[in-house]
Amino acid sequence: GDEWLFEGPGTYIPRVQVNVVETVVATVIKPNQALRVRARKECKDRQGADRVTGEEWLIKQVGAYLPGVFEEVVDVVNAYVLTEKEALHVRAIRSFTDTFGRERK
Repeated sequence: GDEWLFEGPGTYIPRVQVNVVETVVATVIKPNQALRVRARKECKDRQGADRVTGEEWLIKQVGAYLPGVFEEVVDVVNAYVLTEKEALHVRAIRSFTDTFGRERK
């Protein structure tokens, strides 16, 4: 059947035809952190972007994030703070467009 979130604050009294699957708690994203989220089914994320099953993306906005009904939190990712004498050697796992608009393969 259909699945949905009842977001608080509020009081929810379940009907006889409804089963409460789980209680979802918001995750707090701190500065220099991001939340890795995965789509459990095809859906629209909180920003309105269409997501396909298994797709992963990062939520970088600082504050509390309550995942949608078809989203699951995979991990909290910490940023790498680099000085002018440091660099990271990175490799793309699959094709994507980075935050600077550059196609990576």
